[in-house]
Amino acid sequence: MVWGPSNVVLLVLLILALWFALPARAAESPSRLDLPEPARFLSPDSISFAVILARPDDEGFKSLLDTAWQGMKAKNAGVTDGFMGILLKVIQGDKSNALISFLPLQMIRVDSLDPVSALPHPTLAVTVAGWGGLQTPMFLALSRGKDGKPFPTKDLEDATLVLREKWEDPTSSHILTRVRGTFISFPTLGKAEATVQKLAAKTSPKPEGEIGALLPTLDQSRDTYGVLLNRKGSMRKFLSWLNKVDMGHADKVVGRERMDKVLAQVNSMTWEGDLVSDDEMAFFLRFRTDSPEARKELGTLLKDVREVLNQYGRAGEMRTSGIGSELQVHFVMTGYRQMVTNYINGAL
Repeated sequence: MVWGPSNVVLLVLLILALWFALPARAAESPSRLDLPEPARFLSPDSISFAVILARPDDEGFKSLLDTAWQGMKAKNAGVTDGFMGILLKVIQGDKSNALISFLPLQMIRVDSLDPVSALPHPTLAVTVAGWGGLQTPMFLALSRGKDGKPFPTKDLEDATLVLREKWEDPTSSHILTRVRGTFISFPTLGKAEATVQKLAAKTSPKPEGEIGALLPTLDQSRDTYGVLLNRKGSMRKFLSWLNKVDMGHADKVVGRERMDKVLAQVNSMTWEGDLVSDDEMAFFLRFRTDSPEARKELGTLLKDVREVLNQYGRAGEMRTSGIGSELQVHFVMTGYRQMVTNYINGAL
């Protein structure tokens, strides 16, 4: 189970891998793309807001990407085709860490309550700022099905929406577009149209509601930060999206019924986090619960979950403190080095 976007590092590697895996070379002089202002993706019905930013000068990400790069080089072992062959052609034998050149990378996830089902559905935006020359072939590849035929599209004034398979199912979020180099997937046409309009506007509206009140309390210079309002099971859905494996282990050991009972008493969660090395990510989290009793139950649950994670190398130090109905948690997630190694060995 993950109390914050601890799976950020694998998401970064996956996105970079997708960029490299395209059968097209980057432009000779890579262009850098602007990162959109994260708050522009918020709307009055938003119930969660998560931001991840990997910067070129961030020592934690540099360390992790160096580990990944060394693993890729070792895995090559003379291979000249497939993933590694394409990778070597793209970087033209460069011995430096080509992964670093793709940074900064920004990922934003915003969940909103669907007006029909009242269930949370996500919008996901990804910007890989380096090597903009790969943007067009990437978008073309995502705009076609497995049979090579293009998906239907809908033109807006400032963007073209690609209606991928299952696009009418809001849980899939398969309505895709690209706005100034940012790839965005939406759950509905209405959400897509409204967001594209906001991205085209000259000014960004100030976030409103509970998220708007909590957001200024966060240090937005961190590698990751965010706000989650627990509505209609949104906390469980969000945590499962972050890491189903960790969530499954926690459910099995501490009990799903107990987990859901305790989580139901959480009103909101905020977090800040930094990748401090290629193996650790440090979080500071605040949970706002229904009552002091609920806060104590949550603290006990988190300690039990930490013991579960510790059994397979995913948990570091954890300190909790609380006052009234608020619980504060300092927690270190570990095991990223092995996760990266497993990913590379499985993907290449």
